[in-house]
Amino acid sequence: MDLEFSAIPEGKYTSRSQIARVASQTWVHRELACLRCSYRPLSPTRENTKSRDFECSHCEEPYELKSKAGRFTRWVANGEYGTLLETIRSGRTPNLLLLEYDPIGLSVRRLQAIHRTLLSSLAVIPRERLSVSAQRAGWQGCNIDLSVVPEVGRVPIVWDGAELPWSTVVGAWSRFDFMIRVRPDSQGWLRDVLACVQKLPTDVFTLDEAYQFEPILSELHPSNLNVRPKIRQQLQVLVAQGILRRDRPGVYSIMRRAGIMRKSR
Repeated sequence: MDLEFSAIPEGKYTSRSQIARVASQTWVHRELACLRCSYRPLSPTRENTKSRDFECSHCEEPYELKSKAGRFTRWVANGEYGTLLETIRSGRTPNLLLLEYDPIGLSVRRLQAIHRTLLSSLAVIPRERLSVSAQRAGWQGCNIDLSVVPEVGRVPIVWDGAELPWSTVVGAWSRFDFMIRVRPDSQGWLRDVLACVQKLPTDVFTLDEAYQFEPILSELHPSNLNVRPKIRQQLQVLVAQGILRRDRPGVYSIMRRAGIMRKSR
């Protein structure tokens, strides 16, 4: 994998942000294979396609690219608030590619991917609407709160200027294939329960602490009147899939990359 961006023709783009956007999109098309089926190259979508920048022409897996000079921290700027919420609720969320590049050398420093089944509406934070004097008055953007996205679902592809073995990347990615196979309502419950426990202060939590999110989950899933049994069921599934660990009855741990725990109590 060549981590350097291709040269952009002089005069076609004037701002550094435009150049970086085109360069990073060109790089993904040139270098990245589909994380689900390993087919390459990824195909760019049409200009102004909502919520996705690339699709795999073999398995139709969707991707959205976010690139940044420097490091992503907690917040990732996204598009229109209502559009992203509807995309999540309808099960059309793309996989999210977070690309960090060196603005001087124009090369990839880090690239990680977030599995599309793990982005809960709880991670979508609205920004203030644009003022009446703005060109798009009333438009409301949003940020994605990465602290609510489980780290085990943020799969590194390039880290500190080094490409990770593709077999390692695909192995980490395939852990979430089970999420694609379950019914949409079950998928929603799994990602929302997982997002809720991500909000807890440590990776070790009790069943009673998970029950604290009953009002939030009731609001997200109003047709279910037995929320606590549903929470227990989702925790059992996540333990069976290795996303959580059951330490003892009523006590769980959130798994991180390579099975490392964040902090315990």
